Amino acid sequence: MHPAALARAAIEAGLDGFVLCDHNAADNVAAAGRAARAAGCVAVPGMEITTEEEVHLVALLPDESAAGVLHARVAAVLPGQNVPDVLGMQVIANERAEVLGFNPSRLSGATTWPIERAVEEIHRAGGVAIAAHVDRERFGVIGQLGLVPPGLRLDAVEVSANTPFGVGRRRYAEPLALQAVTGSDAHAPSQVGRAVTFLHLGAADAADVGRAILADAGRSVLGGGRPMEDLALHVLDIAQNAAEAGATRVSVRVDEDPAANRLSIVVGDNGRGMDGATARRATDPFYTTRGTRRVGLGLALLRQAAEAAGGGVTVTSQEGSGTTVTAAFQLTHIDRAPLGDLETTVLVLLASHPDLDVEWTHRRARGEYTLATSDLRAALDGAAIASPEGIALARRAVRQGESSLAAPVGPMGVGEDFR
Repeated sequence: MHPAALARAAIEAGLDGFVLCDHNAADNVAAAGRAARAAGCVAVPGMEITTEEEVHLVALLPDESAAGVLHARVAAVLPGQNVPDVLGMQVIANERAEVLGFNPSRLSGATTWPIERAVEEIHRAGGVAIAAHVDRERFGVIGQLGLVPPGLRLDAVEVSANTPFGVGRRRYAEPLALQAVTGSDAHAPSQVGRAVTFLHLGAADAADVGRAILADAGRSVLGGGRPMEDLALHVLDIAQNAAEAGATRVSVRVDEDPAANRLSIVVGDNGRGMDGATARRATDPFYTTRGTRRVGLGLALLRQAAEAAGGGVTVTSQEGSGTTVTAAFQLTHIDRAPLGDLETTVLVLLASHPDLDVEWTHRRARGEYTLATSDLRAALDGAAIASPEGIALARRAVRQGESSLAAPVGPMGVGEDFR
């Protein structure tokens, strides 16, 4: 988990950046910043602080200087010394994976700050205060305290990778009128990217990440999810590929049919298309037309997910006329991957490609809604889809549409929220 390994893992996972949150310390954030810049991504300085109630709080800092200030304040209220033979060595490394020293404090312990003071100190350092893994019993604020203390000035709550993002957002963030984020909480490089948050930024830097979480200056959180698991993020990957292939129009239809025990996802575009041989190889994990990565896993992983749930994937394409990808699943199959947060898919697609004509349809049983960018543009009266007004309008439209549908059907015939 040295800084260069984290930066490489982030790039390999397709991320634009990562947040380094050592427990009760920020010794490694400067080296992580240098490693990230060398690798071509962004390292956001952070820290995971343990309060005296043993609640974990994530602090996101605007720069390395602010992280150093908070690090010194935490060190002053962290009792006890590390016992390397029992608790392990607490390494301080540089961007070349060379060991520079060891942190002597017992970083696995709790500070003497109560939760209110810890949040205050994060803000005093110019940071954003987030309740870490709020859905977990151990070290989550609700699991430790039974509630979120009234008046606690949190900026967001983090949903762990163990909970579908949309479920966590509705269950924990929305009742508190807070933003929801998610992350991998990686303790090994291989875990980096198992859950991600999508942000709409003006610049790819740590300060703008904080502004997005605070919904400040036109920045915003678009959503989150688990790229290798949630079907919604497979849909996003396919739609993004279509835009990169020159499509000006993309249609997405998600159809849940309980009567037929079938879930189908159809993504069509008017891009440059493929010849027959390329289309037949499109779901091969070792074949890709992209120059940005060696292996094109998107369609291959979708095919794997569909076949595991008693279905499959077909790709039809014609050069110069576009491509259609159809994925089918047994709706109640025990191995069907969760649908995930459809709101994230819509918002990231619109924010990433504001000039793309998108038609999004979600049908469940007899209910159905359609969202079209043509309607959004008309309602915005000249404002851009990627503007704060545009994103807010699209978010409201998706939420209204989703709420109009019946409760989703999971593998045992119950709501997907209970999966």
